[in-house]
Amino acid sequence: MANLPPRKKSASCKISKQDTNPLQILLQMGFPKKRALKALAATGNRSVQLASDWLLTHVNDAYIDADEPREFIFYAIPTGPLFTQLHDFWEKSKQTGWNGAHNFPPHITLVPSFKAADDTSLQLAKAVKLVIESVGKPPVCPIKLEPYMSPNFMGLFISEEHEDYLKKIALQYAKQLSAILGVKVDTNEQSKNCINPEDHSNTLTNVEAKTKSLHITLAYHFDVTAYDALKALVDELDLSQMQTPAWELRLYSRDPRFTNHQVYKVTQSYVPEASDELELVLGDYIYIEEKQFDTSLDGWVYGTSWLTGVSGYLPGVCARRTPDSDAWTLHRAISLTTSNSSDSKSESDSNTDVEMATSYPHEDADKLALEKSEEVYKTWETYWKAATLNQTENILQQGSSDKDGNSVTNKENGTNATVSRTEIKQTNGSSGNERRWLFSLRHGERIDLTYGSWVPYCFDENGTYTRKDLNMPLTLADRAGGAESYRRDTPLTRVGELQARLVGEGLRAAGVRLHRVYASAALRAVQTAHHVLQGLQADPSVRVRVEPGLFEFKLWHATKGLGPFMTPLELHKAGFTVDLEYKPYIELDINTTETMQEFYERNEYVIQSIAKDKEQEGDNIMFVGHATTLDIMVTALKRLKVDRKEFPPYQLGNFLARVPYCALGAMRDRPLQVTSPPCPPSINSSSGRFDWKLLMDVENEIE
Repeated sequence: MANLPPRKKSASCKISKQDTNPLQILLQMGFPKKRALKALAATGNRSVQLASDWLLTHVNDAYIDADEPREFIFYAIPTGPLFTQLHDFWEKSKQTGWNGAHNFPPHITLVPSFKAADDTSLQLAKAVKLVIESVGKPPVCPIKLEPYMSPNFMGLFISEEHEDYLKKIALQYAKQLSAILGVKVDTNEQSKNCINPEDHSNTLTNVEAKTKSLHITLAYHFDVTAYDALKALVDELDLSQMQTPAWELRLYSRDPRFTNHQVYKVTQSYVPEASDELELVLGDYIYIEEKQFDTSLDGWVYGTSWLTGVSGYLPGVCARRTPDSDAWTLHRAISLTTSNSSDSKSESDSNTDVEMATSYPHEDADKLALEKSEEVYKTWETYWKAATLNQTENILQQGSSDKDGNSVTNKENGTNATVSRTEIKQTNGSSGNERRWLFSLRHGERIDLTYGSWVPYCFDENGTYTRKDLNMPLTLADRAGGAESYRRDTPLTRVGELQARLVGEGLRAAGVRLHRVYASAALRAVQTAHHVLQGLQADPSVRVRVEPGLFEFKLWHATKGLGPFMTPLELHKAGFTVDLEYKPYIELDINTTETMQEFYERNEYVIQSIAKDKEQEGDNIMFVGHATTLDIMVTALKRLKVDRKEFPPYQLGNFLARVPYCALGAMRDRPLQVTSPPCPPSINSSSGRFDWKLLMDVENEIE
């Protein structure tokens, strides 16, 4: 065959990098533009994958092509001890009957419900960050809260400093909306003396900034018979010495079709037996009008699935009432901290049964992952190549030595660094003259934050565990408290175990051995340490030392309670390589609370004591704990070397939201300094469950 000339492609066929945004990708996949925009808005512009999943699950949604814009709302959420108290109040007040406040998280409304087109949702989310940059950080003074009670409303009014700050936030965001949506701004000046319960039905063309009577609603639309019980609960609130709240700004949206509907969560699956019935999937939410329960003669009600948009009849006993906000879309959540505030929303392991917002994804997340990975890689590439020169067997890459085996010079990427053979040999830290390693490691992927409320579905009434997903543990060992203890002290997923083993393999590939490994008493931390040792192929004498003092901030678990943790003997019987002879530095009382400073001081005491113990022997040490363990190790060890009697109060690092599972921190001593870990990091992506029944549709089309 004759050689064919190269084809000259038309410029119109090329796709530029600027066009490869989520919308463009969805259009290339064949989705209509209107549907693509609706899907991106409905999923908070998080990713193409989520949007395409939404489109596929809503293929039978009769309103998928409707032009009605989404409803948005802008909240300020208090975090820290204030949020904990308010959430506890919510749970107790539900015993008096459901009232309007139970439909939302504790909050202050900054901009009430407004409607916006789907194609503006990303701009609305970005505007939240612009507002923060414009207004600045919140006041550092403690917040004063004044209760207000009437026969149909109970709430907390906030002190002037915090009110003024939130007013500025509200007004600035309303101005941003005015520019984006082309509407007027209503500063709400006429409502100075009004107390408005939650109004989420605003359909005006104006954008209303709440600048008067800012308050946290505790209860409204409650039965008159519940007044005394609710008042007693309000009186129990400890508002005398409230700390500075770290406000969290959240932008939500929802499907406007269901403004007057209640939200129910599916608690029992159901397969339809008639064409007008609705399939129920565990974890889905159902929109149901209140009158459905009042008029139903047989317990069957008509509802619409949040997951699919399909409507039909369902047995009411298969779903339970849940906050309306559970079915909302979170577009952006930004935590506001102050330089003197010790309170901060935990993005580490502190998510309890209450809703805690996930961090907002980067607008170019698909590009960010690769760019950040390469950026991190370059910081340790020189060391890595040098450290692996004399490795004959390497898990991650095969090394080669230079002719003399003394040193190597790396001039890639414009760098010029020489690493001596002496420095390479120091990685084992086997003698007092060599620089030892001090590692801090966050635990691996935990099951409760992957599957949500997993215990009721995996344990039967006899306490027998059944694996319901491939990423769940194969088995779970017997422990005191059974299923309830596993709910409070969660294990790792199978992926979490793999993440930990990869860290061990990475250290082994770099020629680094561990001599002492200490783990928080949390099961997930002990499991992580165990699997690190498995991947490291550590000496059998190296066993996990369970140290309760390394556990995270106890107040984060105030709503659901702690432990009891598994004992070393229970862990040993479960197959984990724990040291049964180890005597902890601190015995943790799970029945008491603590301040942020007390939390830091117990961690500091443990880390400093361990670091000083047998220091001259050059043992490489690893602390396995939580997201906070990384910055606490650095702070504690650095303070150990500074000749000062007093230090400022400990503050949570503002980078906690960026500490992924199995994040590895590293320090070297003599001199003590933070350094690049000797093994590469890892990036993990989340994925949803595949519904195999989708293939039945393909099969039916062929037949």
